[in-house]
Amino acid sequence: MAHGQALPLPVARRAAWRIRPLQHARLPLWIWLTVVGLSIAALLPVVQSSDATQAGAQLQDLERERGRLQAEVRLLASQVGQLAALNRVEQVAVERLGLTPARPTVVLEVDEPPPVRVLPSRYLPQRSESVTADLPPWQRLLDLLIVR
Repeated sequence: MAHGQALPLPVARRAAWRIRPLQHARLPLWIWLTVVGLSIAALLPVVQSSDATQAGAQLQDLERERGRLQAEVRLLASQVGQLAALNRVEQVAVERLGLTPARPTVVLEVDEPPPVRVLPSRYLPQRSESVTADLPPWQRLLDLLIVR
C-alpha cells in the first residue's frame, strides 16, 4: 500500500480500535530515590522496636538469673550459719563424712642428742681459708686485677 491511500472503512475501524502498546514511563531518578528513602524511613521504627524488644527480653532473663542466684546465696548463707555451731559440725563430720574422734596423742621425750649427720662434701659449706697463699705471685696479681 502506498502513502496517501486510504484504508477501506472496516480495516480503518479495526485499526482505530486496536490496542496500542503502553509506553513505559520512565520516572526521574529523584523520584526513585525519594521512594527508596521513604521506604527505609518507614522500616526504621520496625527494626528499632524489634531490637528494643530483644534487649528487653535479654534484660528480663538476666534479672531472673540474678534473682535465682541471690536466692541460692541466701540458702548457702543459711546453711553456713547452721553448720557454724560446734555440735552441729561434729554431727555432720560423723554422719555425712564418716570421721571419727582423734585418738589421744602420746608424747615421748628423748634425752639423747641426735646422731651426727654425715653430708657429702658438696653440701658442706666452703672453707673460708684463703688458698691464695699457695699460688705463684703472678696468679695473685691477676686475682687482684680481676673483679669478682
